Parts: sequence; structure tokens; C-alpha cells
Amino acid sequence: MGGIIDQVYLTIISMVSLAFFGGLAFYIIHASNSRWREYELLYAAIEPRETKTRKLAGMLRISQPGFRWGHLSGDLKSNRHPPVMVGVHHDGLSLTIVPPFRYGCRDLFLPFDRMTIEPAAWDFSDRAFGIQMEGVDGIEIVMFANVMEWAAEHSDILALMLQRADLVRGLQRA
Repeated sequence: MGGIIDQVYLTIISMVSLAFFGGLAFYIIHASNSRWREYELLYAAIEPRETKTRKLAGMLRISQPGFRWGHLSGDLKSNRHPPVMVGVHHDGLSLTIVPPFRYGCRDLFLPFDRMTIEPAAWDFSDRAFGIQMEGVDGIEIVMFANVMEWAAEHSDILALMLQRADLVRGLQRA
């Protein structure tokens, strides 16, 4: 009889521990994707679109505009998203977090007519660009210059936006 009670006790303790750590993991995942969800409210990709081209872009960062050095900058919601697939369309960019890192994040479609590209700094690299969208104030999507320049090769509108951002970057340095 004592063996059965021990087994029931260990089962209950195991289930409570698993529920606690599962809940903690869910909370961390949910909190780390809060900035992505701010973009999902206005820019979730509802319908599939035909892309001109797609590329695995490594990671991107969603944070407040300006120089950031991770959480040391005071922006506790700044998050780096793992491998992201960038798609170039005739009227915008699509962003998809690669599985299994998605954790419930929907794809984004960022139309060019609601987009502004600004020069950005990412850690030690000053060759990054920040995508700022109408309706999502105070945060930007930061991508490395090589990804944005690749996308600009396939979109004249984006190429003009990057030229403007490079001019602004040159004026800031002067």
C-alpha cells in the first residue's frame, strides 16, 4: 500500500512541476514575441501572395529606433528573431519566421506605401536599416544592409528608399 501512495505522490509532483515549467516556458515565448504581435495587428499576411523572390535572411531585430545594445539599452522588449524568410513582392515585403522558431507568430506583409526606411545601428554594425511602419509607433524592424540591398535589387521602390536612407546616414555622419 505504501508503494502505491509513493507512486501517486510522485505522479502528482511530476505533473505540477511539468505544468509549472511549461507555463514558464509559454510565458517567456509569449513575452519575447510581443513586438512581433504589435506588427501582426496591422500587417498580418491574410492571404498568400506571389513573391518575386525569397531569401533566408538570418535574423532581424524589433526594437525602439536608435542605437541598441541588447537589453543593456533599457529596451526590455527588444528581441532578435531567429531565421526569417524575406519575400519581395511588387507592393511590399513579407516576413516569415522559419519553423520551428515560429511559436505561433503569423507571417507579416509590409506594404511599401506605408513603409519608411531609416538608417539604423545594430550592436557594432552601423550598416543596418530600420523599417518603420505607419500605425506601429516607437518601434522598428531592423535588418542588416546585405539583406535589404538584396531585396532592393528586386524592387525599384525599395531601392529608392534605401538610397534615401543612405543619404540620411551620410548627412548624420557629416
